[in-house]
Amino acid sequence: MTQQTKKQTLIFASIILFMLSCLTIFYFPIMLKEPLELKKSKPLNDTLGFDHVFVINLSYRLDRREDMQEIADFLGLDFDFFPAVTRFDRKLLNKYNLAGLSNAQKACYLSHYLIYKEIVKNGYKNALILEDDIDVEFEISRIVSDLSRALPDNWDIFYIAHYNYEKGEILAESGEFRLIKSTNPINTHGYAVSARGARKLIKDLDVYKPAYPIDVELTSRVHSGFVRSYSIDRTTMIQWKTYDNPSDIPDSRPPFERQELLNSTRRILGYKQMWDYD
Repeated sequence: MTQQTKKQTLIFASIILFMLSCLTIFYFPIMLKEPLELKKSKPLNDTLGFDHVFVINLSYRLDRREDMQEIADFLGLDFDFFPAVTRFDRKLLNKYNLAGLSNAQKACYLSHYLIYKEIVKNGYKNALILEDDIDVEFEISRIVSDLSRALPDNWDIFYIAHYNYEKGEILAESGEFRLIKSTNPINTHGYAVSARGARKLIKDLDVYKPAYPIDVELTSRVHSGFVRSYSIDRTTMIQWKTYDNPSDIPDSRPPFERQELLNSTRRILGYKQMWDYD
């Protein structure tokens, strides 16, 4: 091998070593880091764009918890089951002495009120509150994602589920679903509360002696303008009615008329409602 050939070989080898060094420097840390990032990642829509999702569930209603967990798993959602106050907890209910309401209504009222306090305590910007007997629109993630973008920054309550169709100024649309300023929202089986709204409600609600059940109390504050509330005028959630799944608030006024979603998640999963057996 000539001196010139040796020199060329050394130069070539040096170039190869330099390139390998660069690859090691730039890519090896990435190879080590990537699995950690992937492990920590979560689906973008697992809380529907809210900081947290609470599901109010009585400890002895394991059937409802299992059903809701199946929905969560199917839709890729992350539900935090919040221990509901039971109407049989006389010691707690007597402590609050909620005059004028039945024990079941008192328990429901307190369950929602305690979640408002959890929102503030945990520093959440907002949270979605669900009851554990609901059916969910299959495309809930897309609908809520589309419409929540149009929410003003100072919103207090966002009803994504209610019984009646409201009439109001349309702020945004997503297919057949529209975001409007609330006019007459009804019930509490699927609604979001901002931190600002939670602080307002904690301060204003008379938890020791309320005039009405919690859903009516909230509606009255929407009517008065005390809270800034918005609604989806075609509901994305309904209460699921079956003969073997009685309400835990037997003295409430639930509408038993037939209700359907456009694309029911429970029906996709094979569930049936009471009228399916008629």
